[in-house]
Amino acid sequence: MKTRLSVLASLLFLLGMFLGSDAFALNRLSEQQAIDIVTARVQKDKLYDHHTSVSCLHFLVEGKTKDYIDVAIREKHGGECLGDSDTSPIVDRFRVHRMTKRVKWYQPAEGEYMPYSAVLKARLGK
Repeated sequence: MKTRLSVLASLLFLLGMFLGSDAFALNRLSEQQAIDIVTARVQKDKLYDHHTSVSCLHFLVEGKTKDYIDVAIREKHGGECLGDSDTSPIVDRFRVHRMTKRVKWYQPAEGEYMPYSAVLKARLGK
């Protein structure tokens, strides 16, 4: 009986170590997947269609933790994209949670990340 309890305790310990390790992170979102999620969302919702095309936007990872990835959107200028080619202003910032894939929008006036629906309301009146 003691041996079974010992083996069970060891297995539970190893399982806890595994779940707390980076091995568990294999199911989490990569940086590219976060960028793809934000790109698909803003394209689907036509968030920037009133002033530019998605091809004139640059999506890049601005920060990350084990829980989320921050994606910034900058304007591309030059070529077919209007604007000063020496500048690349920030258009918006989004946070994608690695485990849930939930997208939040950074609202500068509030200084915090809001639900994605807030950007739709602010930009499109939806």
